Amino acid sequence: MNRLKVTCYMSCLILLLMIFGGLATQSIALAVPEEIMNSPALLPGQGSPPDEEIELNCKYPVLSSYAGSYFAYSIELLYKGGDEPRVFDLRAEVPEGFNFSIAPGYGEGSEIAAIRLDPTKTYAETINVTVTSYMWLVPEPGEYDITVEASSGDIKNSIGLKAIVTARYDLDLATASGRLNTKVTAGDDNYLSIVITNSGSAELESVIFDSNVMGSPSGWSVTFTPEKIDSLMVGGTREVEVNIKPPQKTIAGDYMITISAEPEAKNAFGNLDVRMTVLTPTIWGWVGVGIVVLVIIGLAVMFVRLGRR
Repeated sequence: MNRLKVTCYMSCLILLLMIFGGLATQSIALAVPEEIMNSPALLPGQGSPPDEEIELNCKYPVLSSYAGSYFAYSIELLYKGGDEPRVFDLRAEVPEGFNFSIAPGYGEGSEIAAIRLDPTKTYAETINVTVTSYMWLVPEPGEYDITVEASSGDIKNSIGLKAIVTARYDLDLATASGRLNTKVTAGDDNYLSIVITNSGSAELESVIFDSNVMGSPSGWSVTFTPEKIDSLMVGGTREVEVNIKPPQKTIAGDYMITISAEPEAKNAFGNLDVRMTVLTPTIWGWVGVGIVVLVIIGLAVMFVRLGRR
C-alpha cells in the first residue's frame, strides 16, 4: 500500500514538472518571434545599415583622341545616408604636362572647386571635367590615368578615368618668302620655293606632291625638286623647289595654283594657294611694238598718197 502511494506521488510530481516545463518553453518561443519582429530586416550576409557616402559615376570613363585635343568627362555625384546637405570639395589628379578644369554640368561654364549636395534628392548632380595638355607640350601617344575625387570631412570617394592619346598627323605648307603671289613668264621656267613642315606628333614617310591650276588650263607644267620626301620627323622642315612653266601662248593675267602634299599612307594633308601673274615674253612685246609701228607707217603712207591726189 505504501509503495502504491509513493508511485502515485512520483507520477503526480513528474506530471506537474512536465506542465510547468511546457509553459516556460512556450513563453520563450513566443518572446523570440516578438523580438525578431521588432528588429530591422537584413538580407543574408548583410551587415549594419550603410552610413553616409558619396558615389561618383561616369558613363564614358575612357576617351580616345589625338594629341593636342581635349578630353571631356561627365561625372555624376550622388550623396546619400546623411540628414542635411553637405559641401564637397572637388579635385583631380592628372598626368604631368596636362591641365584640368571642373565646371557645372548645366548652366554657365565657370569653373568650380566645390559642390553642395543634398542627400534627400534621389537624382545625381553632374559635373564636367575637362583635361587638356599644355599648348607648348605635345604628349606622346599612349594611355594616361586621371583621378577625380570628392570629399567632405571623412566622407570621400574617387573615380578613375583614362585618356588614350593617339598620334596626330598634320602638314603645313608655306612659301619660303612668306608671300602668296608671284610673277611668272609664259613659256619660261619659273621657280618658287616652298617649305614643308611636319606639325603633327608622329613621323611622316613618303611625302608626295601635287598641283592644280584653277580652271585646269592645258599645257601647264609643274614639277617638284625633290619629287618625294622619304621621311619627315616631328617638327621637321624641308624646302622644295617648284618649277612652274605656263604655255608660251598663255594669255597674260592672274592665275591661281594650289600646291598640295600628303604621305602615301594618306594620313595627313596640307595645301597652299599661290596667285600667279603671267607675263608675256619680252620678244613678243617687241613684236607687238613692231606691228604697231608698221601700222602707223602704213597709215602715214596712205595719207600722203591720198593728199597728192
